[in-house]
This record gives sequence, structure tokens and C-alpha cells, in this order.
Amino acid sequence: MSLELRRYAPSDLETLRRLVRDPSFADQFDSMLGPNGLEAFLADPYLKPETVCLALADGEPAAFSMAFVPPSREGRFAMVRIGVLGRFRRQGAGSRLLERVCRMLRQGAPNLVEICVTAWLPADAAVGFAAHHGFQPVRKLWLMERPRGTPPPIQWPAGIERVVFDGSDTLTRDCNDAFNDSFAHHYHSGDSTFEEARAFLSRPGLRRDGLLLAYRDGRCVGFCRGELHERRGEIAVLGTIQAARGIGLGRALLRWGVAWLERENAPRVTLMVDGENETALRLYRGEGFEVTRTRESWARAPRGEDE
Repeated sequence: MSLELRRYAPSDLETLRRLVRDPSFADQFDSMLGPNGLEAFLADPYLKPETVCLALADGEPAAFSMAFVPPSREGRFAMVRIGVLGRFRRQGAGSRLLERVCRMLRQGAPNLVEICVTAWLPADAAVGFAAHHGFQPVRKLWLMERPRGTPPPIQWPAGIERVVFDGSDTLTRDCNDAFNDSFAHHYHSGDSTFEEARAFLSRPGLRRDGLLLAYRDGRCVGFCRGELHERRGEIAVLGTIQAARGIGLGRALLRWGVAWLERENAPRVTLMVDGENETALRLYRGEGFEVTRTRESWARAPRGEDE
């Protein structure tokens, strides 16, 4: 088999879309499906464009790669996504793409402290691939789902005002500040800049009415953002700043997010949570969410030329 690696170009969009929709792994990339799903990923400010690559086996699209380098107080890490069509696995395409991604990251993000790969389980091919390339399990993320139906009434804490995101710089800055505070002590804690937040919140398909900001005494103290994918709706991110915890704000924001997804007729109401975040798990289970899938994360330190 002749294998060619080719950097992604805008003219490859439909080819990449067909790849992520292939039945052999479409469930691994479900958030890329549907209108603007793939476009939103490609417009992510944390995506390293040079890592987006297609692998062609005897001229036929067989695999792809991309890598994101989000901000973190623990040091920059890369999240690598690689997909290889079922009939082309175990023929070197995934390894070649990983080698290329790592080489591009050494050039474009030299201060990385960690490289991660993830997959929804069960995924025997991904588990074997991660072990073969020296990745070790580091985290489990859980997809939780709530049965469709009328959500409980929202009880907003006293003094909380709500504002729907309007795309303005003011609300973008407020949301970013609240995000950084909310996740300051989480695994791969966020530390995004205003410019990164503005780019992220301007991606194709982002619904401004799906992002609610909560204010107390003029300060943004919490937020909830919903996303609509082809196969499910998701409460993509929910946070409260440390100074506004223990007052019921997180529960109120969660119920608002559920109500928004229900109103938009999401096929399923879901969210994803770190498996070690016991506080969030208690809240979600108390609101009727149950674990339906597990996403494994593996990590390793960046390597040199002896990749």
C-alpha cells in the first residue's frame, strides 16, 4: 500500500467530512457531525492548523489528524485527534500521522509538557495504539445523559441577574474571566486570554442564545453554554466562580441549560464530566443524569527526534 500524507486545505473540507462520518468510527467524532460541526472544530483558536492532515492510501482518503493546544496553568498540553478508517487500520497510517503531528508540535508549540490522545470506550484499536506509542491512562471522562422531559423549575439565588450572550467584547471578557476562575483548580486548568475567548465564541454554528451569563453585584459569577450536535444536545460547559459556590447557582444554571436543550428539541440531553470531579457528579446525578459512556484519556511527555 502506498501511503501519502497531505496537509489539509480548505478544498479538502468535504473529504474530511466524509471521513468523520464513516460508520467505522463516526461515534468517536460525533461532535463533528451535523451542520457546522466540523467547521467549528477547524475554527477553534487552539487548533494548530499545521497538524490537520489527511492520509491517502493508494490515493484513497484513509485517515486524518488534528491537534489542539489549549491553555493551562500546568503548562501547555496538546490534545491529538487521529481517525483511521476501519479497513486501513494496522497498516501504519495512524503511526505516520502521529509522528507528523508530534514533529509539527515540536516546531509550533515547543513548550509542551504533555501530549494526550482520547477515545470513547470500548475502542480496542485506540487502546492498543495508545499503549504501542507509550501513552499511559491518566483520566476518564464520563458522558452523562438525562431522560427527555420537562426539567424542574429554576430557582435562582438571591441577587443573581442573567444576561444572554450577545457577542460583545464586554460579555466575552466577563465570560472568559469567570471561566478562568471557575476552572483554576481543575485538571488541565483553563487560562485562556480574551483574544482566544473571542475567537472561540465566534466559531461557526455557535448559538449566542445558548450561552447564559450570571451576574452578582456587577460581576460575572457563572455561565452555562449549550451545543446542538447531530445526534445529541450537550451542556458543553458550566462553571461558577469560587466566590459564588454553595448558593445553588450551579444547579440553577444546569436547569437553564437543560431547558434550553429541551426547547431546541435536542435528540438527547447530555453533558461530559471529569470522572474525578465528585462535586459535579453529585450535582448531575441529583438532577437525573446518569453515566452512559466513558472516554479514556492517555498522555505521555513530548518526545524528540527518536519518536
